[in-house]
Amino acid sequence: MKSRAYPAVELASEWRASAPAETDLERIRRSVELVGRLSDGLIRIGPWGLGIDGLLSWIPVVGEVYSAAAGGFILVQGARARVPVHTLIVAAGLLASRTVITALPFAGPAVSDVFIAHKWASRLVCKAIDNKIARGGR
Repeated sequence: MKSRAYPAVELASEWRASAPAETDLERIRRSVELVGRLSDGLIRIGPWGLGIDGLLSWIPVVGEVYSAAAGGFILVQGARARVPVHTLIVAAGLLASRTVITALPFAGPAVSDVFIAHKWASRLVCKAIDNKIARGGR
């Protein structure tokens, strides 16, 4: 009996190894947007928002850990989506400054409640992903 070659399977595996499909970009975008909204936008107070990050910033160490983990997630997802490096650098700067601010005694959590760096960083990454999707994923 002859074995059959399945070219469609071979093409599918080659396609997956290349740039993320548009549906992958959309999923990455939704996850980044969700983390930004949960971190800094659950409760709206005028032009500012308060989220998980702002609440946890009042608990020593827990706030810094959450801030770093959420920020790391946004950056990793941006790298997975292959957004431009300069966008990731700006987002990383915002997130790092947010984490450092939280570490300041008493004033840090108060300032970090209105410094919505996760939301800003997620918007930067989402905008870069939107541009990639508009260009057909390239």
